[in-house]
Amino acid sequence: MINFNFTICVLLMALGVSAQQDPEKQLKNTSWVQQGYGRCLKIEDSTYTYYNMNSMSCKALAEGKINGRFTILSLNKDALVLNPGGIVNYTFKRADSLPQMCTHVDSATASYEENFKVFWETFNDNYAFFRERNINWKQVYEDYLPRVKKINSQKELADILLEIVKKIGDGHIRLEIPDELKTKAAVGTPVIRRKKDDIIKAIQDNYLVDKHAYNNGVISWGKLKGTRIGYLMIKDMNDFSAYVSSVEQHQPDFTKKYDQVKDSRLPLMQFEDELNGVDQVMKKIMSDIGQSDSIVIDLRFNGGGLETVALRLLSYFIVESKHVLSVEAKTVQGNTAKQKYILQPANSAYQGKVCLLLSGQTASAAEIFALAAQHYPNIKTMGTRTAGIFSELLWKELPNGWEFSLSNEIYTDSNGKTYEGIGVPVSDELNYSRNRLDFYNSFYSGDRFTDKAMDQIMRWVR
Repeated sequence: MINFNFTICVLLMALGVSAQQDPEKQLKNTSWVQQGYGRCLKIEDSTYTYYNMNSMSCKALAEGKINGRFTILSLNKDALVLNPGGIVNYTFKRADSLPQMCTHVDSATASYEENFKVFWETFNDNYAFFRERNINWKQVYEDYLPRVKKINSQKELADILLEIVKKIGDGHIRLEIPDELKTKAAVGTPVIRRKKDDIIKAIQDNYLVDKHAYNNGVISWGKLKGTRIGYLMIKDMNDFSAYVSSVEQHQPDFTKKYDQVKDSRLPLMQFEDELNGVDQVMKKIMSDIGQSDSIVIDLRFNGGGLETVALRLLSYFIVESKHVLSVEAKTVQGNTAKQKYILQPANSAYQGKVCLLLSGQTASAAEIFALAAQHYPNIKTMGTRTAGIFSELLWKELPNGWEFSLSNEIYTDSNGKTYEGIGVPVSDELNYSRNRLDFYNSFYSGDRFTDKAMDQIMRWVR
C-alpha cells in the first residue's frame, strides 16, 4: 500500500527545525508564483487565494484554509513545494507581491482580437504536445488572426476557437461557451446509440456469476461462468469514497447523497477519502475473487478520474515496487523537473496473472493505470490502444469569462517514453473502432450481444 503520510513526514523532516515547528507561520503574508501552470498564490495568515493568470487578467481560482487544500512538502526563503492531493507536486518561487492585475480589477471589455491572443498565448506557454499532435502553433496564429480581425460577434469567435480545438484533436482540450453560441448538429439519419451502462450490464448478465458492485457500479466484480477466472470492471476513477451506506449505494438518489457528503469535505480530505474507499472495497474484492486462477480487469469503458485512485487500484495487482512513470509540466522557459513515481504493492496483493482489457475509450487516469501496468510481466493487455490523453486538465479563462482547458503535464514511462496522442498499446489486438459510437455498436449484431474479448478469454480456458 502506498503510504503517503510516511512520505510527507520524511519530506518535512528535511525542511529544518523551524519549518517543522510551524511552516504555516512562515507562509503568513507571502506571495508565490507557480512554475508552469500560469498561476500564483497569496497567503494571508492561514488562508490562501490561488489565482489564474494570463497576459491581460488575473482572477481568483480558489480560496480557503491552506491546510485544507495543500500539503506543505518543503519551504525555504525562496521556494515552496505544495501537494494538492495528487501525485504531482507544485513548485512556487517567492515574489515580493502579486502582479498588479491580481489586486486591481480592470473593468474594460476585451476585444475579440485580445481574447484570441490570450487563448493563443496560453497554449503557447503551457500546452505540451504540439509536436505529438503535428501542430504548427505559430502558423495557427498567422492563419487565424486575419479572420479574427474581421469578426463581429461572439458566435464567430466561438466558431473559430472551436475550429482550432478540433484541429489539435486533444480530448483534454475543452472550451466552455454559452449554449446559445453552440452550433446545432444537423439532423441526419437516425442511428442506434448504445449506452455504456447497458453494455456493462450485458457483459455481467452474459458472462458472470457471483456478481457484486460498489457505489452504484463504479466498480463491480464476479467470476466468469464455468471458470476459476475473476472479473473486475472499473467504470471510473472517481467516487470510491464510502460516503453512502451499502443499502443506499444502488438507489436512484445515490449521486445526490454522495455529493452532499463530498461537498462538506475539504479538498485534501476528499483525496484521502477516495483512497480509503479503494482500500475498503478492494479488501472485499480480494476476499471474493483473490483466489482465482487469473483475473480480468476491464478498463474499456473508463474515461478517467483521479490518478491516485488508478494507481492505488493497480497496487493490488503487483508484487514488486517499481518506478512506473515520471511527470513534468510545460512552462514558458522549458519543462519543470521530472517527478518520478514509485508504485508500491498493496498489502495482500493478488499474486496471479492479470488480463487488462483496454480500448480507445480508456482515457486519462485509466491510461495512467495502463501506463504503469506495462512494467509488470504478470499483466497482459488485450483490446486496442488507449486514447492518448494523460495530463490533468489545466483550466484557464479568457478575458470574456469563457473557460477552457489544455494538457500541460507530460507523463512518461520509466524509459522516458510518452504515449500522448498514440495511447498505450496492447499485446493482443482486437481492432476496436476509435469512434465511441462504433465501438459500442460493435458489441451487437442486430439485437444479439457478444463480447469478442470475453469470448476469446473463455476459449482459452476450455
